[in-house]
Amino acid sequence: MTQSETKAPILELRAVTAGYGLITVLNDVAVQLHPGEILTILGANGSGKSTVLKTTAGLTRILGGAITFAGEDITRWAAHRRAASGIGYVPQNQNVFLDLTVADNLKMGAFLRPKSFDRDVEEVYALFPRIKEKRRVLAGTLSGGERRMLSIGLTLLLKPKVLLLDEPSSDLAPTMVDSVFEAIARIHRELSIPILLVEQNVNRALALADRVCVLVRGKDALDCKPADITTEDLHGLFIDGGVRTS
Repeated sequence: MTQSETKAPILELRAVTAGYGLITVLNDVAVQLHPGEILTILGANGSGKSTVLKTTAGLTRILGGAITFAGEDITRWAAHRRAASGIGYVPQNQNVFLDLTVADNLKMGAFLRPKSFDRDVEEVYALFPRIKEKRRVLAGTLSGGERRMLSIGLTLLLKPKVLLLDEPSSDLAPTMVDSVFEAIARIHRELSIPILLVEQNVNRALALADRVCVLVRGKDALDCKPADITTEDLHGLFIDGGVRTS
């Protein structure tokens, strides 16, 4: 057991059932994110990975179970209250304001903490020098990778206590994938922010994670350290719905 795992979880989903409207996606899901760790959620398409993040951020209908954050029950909190309390959510799509400049996007990210904006934005620029170079251009003209960096940057300006990242490498060129993952590692290392990461790039996700949770058809099927799961296990979970035993 690592030092982080000896502490109470900063974020916990307990037997959570949730979905959209009349559609249930998650069934009795249990997830714990401890201080100082990166937890990666893996699973096949449609397994409910992104729904875990959206449910944590307050963007789904919770039908059962409970969510606690920093010792408080936030199950019935609205999304804006969760964001203000320190839950930083970076969605896969529609994550920046396309008609605003990069600089104005960052001002929007800091709307709850405007007094420290000048100092905080320099920290974001230090993480993402490319964003600083593009600060006067419209976000809609950025590449996919640059938009991903900007979306992470504006979320960091809220000073989150945890960071929820949904498919940060999706549709990016290989060089941009490297840059984004290097930035995530640096955020975790230098800012000490626990990260809940949903990612389809299994190898990169496993290399970054302290723990791995695998979802199968809306249920958590496995929770372990990256070193304790094999390619055969993942294949069995993704394709067959169970861990191979032979």
